[in-house]
Formats: sequence, C-alpha cells, structure tokens
Amino acid sequence: MSVAFSKEMPLIYISPNPNQLNIDLHAGSYESIKLGSQSITFSLSDILAKYSNLSLSQSGGIASQNQLRIRGGEANHVLVLIDGIEVNDPASGSEYDFGQLFLHNIYNIDILRGAYSNVHGPDAVSGVINIKTKNTNAYNLTLGSNNTNITNYSIAKQTKNFQYGIDINSLESSGTDDSNTSGGPNRFESENIRINIKSINHNFTLLYFDNYRQNDRDAYGNLSDNELATTDINQLYSKYSFKKSVSENFYIKNEFQYSTNKNLDFSPANGVWETLTQAEKFKLNTYASIDIKKIFNTKNTPQINLGFEYEKINFTQLVKDKTYGNGDQIQDEYGTSFSSEIIYPINNFQFELSIRRTINQRFSNQNTHRVGISYKNNRNKVFINHSSAFKNPTFTERYGYYPGTFVGNQDLKPENINQLEMGFSLNLNKRFSINQTYYNSKLKNEINGYTNDSNGNKTALNNNTNSYRRGLETKFQYNISKKNSITFSHDYVKATEYNSTQKKQLSEVRRPNNLFNIHYQGKIFSNIFLDGNIFYSTKIKDTDFSSWPYKTVYLKSYYLANATLSYQYKNKQISLIFKNIFNREYESVNGYNKPGLEFLINYKSTF
Repeated sequence: MSVAFSKEMPLIYISPNPNQLNIDLHAGSYESIKLGSQSITFSLSDILAKYSNLSLSQSGGIASQNQLRIRGGEANHVLVLIDGIEVNDPASGSEYDFGQLFLHNIYNIDILRGAYSNVHGPDAVSGVINIKTKNTNAYNLTLGSNNTNITNYSIAKQTKNFQYGIDINSLESSGTDDSNTSGGPNRFESENIRINIKSINHNFTLLYFDNYRQNDRDAYGNLSDNELATTDINQLYSKYSFKKSVSENFYIKNEFQYSTNKNLDFSPANGVWETLTQAEKFKLNTYASIDIKKIFNTKNTPQINLGFEYEKINFTQLVKDKTYGNGDQIQDEYGTSFSSEIIYPINNFQFELSIRRTINQRFSNQNTHRVGISYKNNRNKVFINHSSAFKNPTFTERYGYYPGTFVGNQDLKPENINQLEMGFSLNLNKRFSINQTYYNSKLKNEINGYTNDSNGNKTALNNNTNSYRRGLETKFQYNISKKNSITFSHDYVKATEYNSTQKKQLSEVRRPNNLFNIHYQGKIFSNIFLDGNIFYSTKIKDTDFSSWPYKTVYLKSYYLANATLSYQYKNKQISLIFKNIFNREYESVNGYNKPGLEFLINYKSTF
C-alpha cells in the first residue's frame, strides 16, 4: 500500500519529488498544522484561527466573507491550494474567500510565509496555504447556534493499486445580523463535493462548491440592513497528474488543472445594478527532477529541478445597468514560465537557488528568484534567504465596472516585492521548542484599489512610492506529554504605504500590529480530549465608508476564548464546540459585528 500511495512533499519546491528533499532543511519559514482523528475540521477559517496566528478579517458570522492576510500583504497576495489545486478566484479579485470552505476531511495544512513566486507564480507574494484532504469512510452531523446545520458523508476504498474517495458536504445557517440595526439574520447555504481517484502513477481530483449568501449591503455595496441583497458563487476545480520515474536518477510529473468560477450579485429590490463575473482557467505544469548524487558520485544528495508552466484565463463580466456606460467585458490572458532550481546539501548545510522567468501576454516579463542557506545541527536550525515576487493586476482592478462607484484601470502595472528573511528554530529537548523569524520587504507599484479618477469615480491606481512590510514571528511549543501540548505564538507586523497628503509612511488598514494566540490540545481524561485557545488582537485600523468624506477609524482590541470538548469511543465521537466563550463584542471589519457566544454539537461516525 505504501509503495502505491507514498505521500508527496509539501509544494514548496518546483519538484514534487516525494523522496529526495528534506523539508526540515528548507531555508524558510514553514509551519504544518497536523489534525488528529479527534479534531473537528468542518471550517477552514476556524482551524486557522485556532491553530495559527494569521490575520483573518471576517464580515459577519459563519460562512460570511473572510479574508486572510499574511505578513501585512493583501488578501490576494496569498495563494491557496486544496490538494495542490489553485483555488484563488480570478473572477473576484484573485483572492480566496476563507469563509466558504466547509470540509470535514482536512488532515493537514501547510503554511509557507513569504514570497514564493519563484515556484508558484504571481499569487504567492506573501504566502502559500496548502490544504490536504484524506479519503475516509465517515458521517458527520453538526447542529448549533443561529440554526446552523452542517452535514458530511464520505466514502472511500483502497486496494493495492487503486484508491478513491468521495465527500458530500452541506451547510445551512440563518447567520447573524451583520449590520446590527434590526436584529434580522441573514441566510447562508453551502454545498460542496470532492472526488479523488488514485492509482500508482495517476491522480485525479475534482472539487465543486456552490455558495449562497444574503448580504447586509445596499445597491452600491455599502453596509446596509437589506436581506434582499444576495450573492451566488459557483466554483469547479479539477486536476489530473501523472508521475513517472524515467530512470533511477530522473523523475518527471505532469499536471493539468481546469477551473471555472462564477459570481452572480443580485441587487436589492430598489437596486440599480446586477453583475455577473466569470473566469475559466487552464493550467499545464511539467516538472522534472534530476538526482545528481550518483551521476557525480558524491556522498551528498544534490538535486536539480526544472519546471515549465502554461496558463490561460478567460474572463467575462456582464453588467445589467448601462446608464453610465457599457461594463460588459470579455477578456483573456495567457502566459508561460520557465523555472530552475538547485538544492545542494553539504554536511549540515543546505544551499538553495531557484530562478523563474514568466512571460505574460498583457504585462512585461518578470524574473523572480529565491536564494537561501540553512544550517541544521541535530534538531536546531538557522536560515537566511532573499526572494522576489510579483502580482499582476486582477481582472477586477483592470476591467471591473460598478455604475457610479468603480471603473477599472487597464493601465495598471504589476506589483513587485523584494524580501529578506532570517530565522531559527531551537529544540532544547524533546519537549520544548522555539521558532522565530524576522522579515523585511519592500513593495513597489502597490495597487490602491479605491482611489479617485479624473471623472469623479473610484478606480485602481499604482502607488508611485514604495510600501514596506516588516515583522517578527515567534512560536513556543511545550509538549507536556505525548498526548498533551501547549503553544504560544506572537506575530508583530508593520505594513505601511506612503500618504501623499501627510507626506509620510502610514499603517495600512485591516492589519493589526500584534496578534497573540495560546493553544492547548490534549487528552484530559480517558477518551476525553480538549482543544482550546485564547486569541488576542490589538486595535485594527479601518475605513468608515458610511458618510462622505470617508474617515479613518480604529476598531478596539479584543480577545476570544474558544474550546472543543470531544468524547471518543471506538468509531464514534461526540464534540461540544464553544466559540467566543465570554461573549465578547468585537469587529474585525468596520461596521460588521461578529457573533457573540456560539455553541455547536458534532456527531462523528467512521466505518
């Protein structure tokens, strides 16, 4: 079995070779969230909020829009993968909405912080999230606050040379009153299907998502208590891969990805617009890995990795109201890239150098790199690297059209970032570890997506001065016993852009300077497990769009306490989930109130 279905390494390097590369020697910041059998994993945003220290901005309660920012970057600077499939939405700002994934069979989440355009292209500017699922036989039912109902059915089978898994998930919830004006709840519905089929060298995965939301906004997108404003999102993702060892020293893998994203916004009854945005993406990857250890008869294990990528995106936008002009758009964009990498370990050192050349139909060609060195002694490591990345303007920024509120700018230039990163990890004994990373990056041509144009509309423009992101990430972990651990993490981030009015660098919005998280998980009694955390965020700078002129506001600091108590007996498990135990009132996005105390109960049965 293990020969047929060996686990692939996290998608950090160009090569997907599962055997030769040691992730512990990687010269960068890497975090892996491993979820045990007792973990309840239906909400991706809840997992990240509990186990990591990442900055999430959620506009309301369960299933509402949720943005993730890493190291002070924008939400569309984070590349998100599900089983290696890119799920960023080109039809909606090229970001991933973390409020829409409800999948019980997540078993691992890899988090790469920093610039990785040299491997993953233009969306990997500030980080990569790789979500890994598993094939299993299980049934889950979750009931809770705000009429929330989540159901999961999973079936799987494995033989010596073949494996398949099918997941069907659904969510219904009345939500909360995001605008906090009338007490009237919203409505959220979500269905998704996952299909995975594997043989020894072949792997096919299909993901389908259908999300329906009622939003507290008016016809112009501003916060307003109007339950008739709705959004319907349909997404289909697929990937087929074929891998083969051509010889003892030569490994090759081909991947083909196809996805469609469709977003339909219905205006309230008194609204003036209705918009459809849709994107279709084709992507072809070819990776080759050459093990040169035996070729040069060296005791080390150097490796050369080569990559070729072709991508094409078709974008469609249809706007009902043409009072101010025709916003209908049919656009396409295609590009290719060539990448090479050498990884050279020498005793306790590892040297890494990767270069990528990206050729795009619409924009100037881009060269990105990543060069690093790490030193590992026993379980301790120090590293330093320098990397560059870029982000092409999104279709929304270039072609978006919302009558009276926003008009796209086709003259935008790509954003470019250069980053220096250094860090260490110390394992003082088998129980206690410390990890710390410092980073300093400069962003050129940052895109301001909400600025004035010459006609009195809002549009997107490149800043003509540099922006900066600096920070320090710290994590302490203590393993109390084999089944009990406590983790403390702290992220400090300073993200600034130049303000031409005040003529100085000012903090950017929705990026708290300090985030703290204390997380405990373990077995407290026979068959009883506790998984809980206390999270604290300092104040958040945001913009109030409710009146003109718009003004800067500061949302107060807040802390949250969450806990999951699980009883596991044989193949059955019952979990009690408490969110915001102390019923704190807070906002992470100006004007959108988050729920108070929430309670859910989950029943899980495996077979």
